[in-house]
Amino acid sequence: MTRRLPLQCWIRKLGWVLTTLVVVLILYFSFIPAESAPRVSWIPFADKGAHLIAYAAFGFSSFLATLEIPGFSTRKRRRGLPSAALHISSWSGRSIIISLVTGTVLGALVEILQPLFGRSREWADLLADFMGLVVGLAVVLVLLKVLGSYFVTRPWLYDPNWEEEHESH
Repeated sequence: MTRRLPLQCWIRKLGWVLTTLVVVLILYFSFIPAESAPRVSWIPFADKGAHLIAYAAFGFSSFLATLEIPGFSTRKRRRGLPSAALHISSWSGRSIIISLVTGTVLGALVEILQPLFGRSREWADLLADFMGLVVGLAVVLVLLKVLGSYFVTRPWLYDPNWEEEHESH
């Protein structure tokens, strides 16, 4: 196969676009005057639910932005390792850590800076932010697990070394 679907590139670009959009929206709604903020009565637990949803979106999108699909990396592969397959438990740790750390730092900075914009600082919001990150990561991991079963049977879509491995067997 001469052309491969640049799966990782598409996923990461989509992730960066979504992450940028989510961060802009989080910053906008976090720093506008409280009177101008929309009321979110349809979300359970109102304010905390809104934090959870916003940071779930951040966790989801930042995971995609930092995703590194096995076999697609520019890192040199070690000899003797089995061919790349979409096994989430073996390769998602880096993206999970990056998403949790950056999301928590973003949430903490927002809470620290909100009094400068006439908003109140609530550390319970940071807890809701962290819970949202965990929910967003759980959703993206389940989604990738479901979609991964499709790609495992089609390694030519994501593994640039597929032909070499296939010919060596």
